Amino acid sequence: MTLRLRELAPEKRAEIMAIRAAARRGLAATAIAEFYELPLVDVTRALAPATHGRVTDPAILLNAQEVPGHAQADVQLYWVGFLTAAGWIAGQGSSMALVVTLGDRAESHVARLMEDMTESRLRPEYCESSLLGWQVYVREPTLCKALLPWGVPSITYGDDPALLNDLSNQFAVPFLCGYLDGNWPGATFSRRGRLVLNGTAGVLSAVSHTLRTCWGISEGRITAGAPRARLDYPSLQIDQQVRDRARTYTLRRRYPLVS
Repeated sequence: MTLRLRELAPEKRAEIMAIRAAARRGLAATAIAEFYELPLVDVTRALAPATHGRVTDPAILLNAQEVPGHAQADVQLYWVGFLTAAGWIAGQGSSMALVVTLGDRAESHVARLMEDMTESRLRPEYCESSLLGWQVYVREPTLCKALLPWGVPSITYGDDPALLNDLSNQFAVPFLCGYLDGNWPGATFSRRGRLVLNGTAGVLSAVSHTLRTCWGISEGRITAGAPRARLDYPSLQIDQQVRDRARTYTLRRRYPLVS
């Protein structure tokens, strides 16, 4: 099946991101419409919650309102970080699919993702790309719609680095650990122990800032590259600090994926 893609105009993307950011900070739709001088119907449409049994809307979860039956907050944030690094949402409507790129690491990660975050018994579809290695397609449109407000990358909306500005340490730490585990191409830590993170320049800048505010890691260096930009640090000592911090995260007992 071919997944149809439609990209929003940059100004429309920016408007939706601003609306979602305001909602994450606890503003109601009417206040957002008044502040940005937007029609209330446009704001309401941008904030329309997806109906999903495992994933909570960020405007609810980040304002200390866990939903019974949904995945635990730290588990959700772990997978949001993971999918920000390794995932993207393709298609629209009933053809939406979550695509996860992980090279030869796909199967063990996706089994946990399916257990934690999906509400159907769909089998993920595996596809080997000559350029990217193994990719996994999870064709659960309701999951895709629930992940969009979290800034998981999509062709339609792009990504949302500003999400990290709204995460307290409680939520930022599992996000960072998920991002480290989802990092591609290549391993997060090389055989020599050097840390290299990949992604868009905007997301990497936000990740670098969050590493500093959460774990006291000095700002890294971001360089453009193909297929993605990369973030690295000037010394092995700093790389080891990141590795040590990630290993102390309590969910490491369940997700011991950072090498």
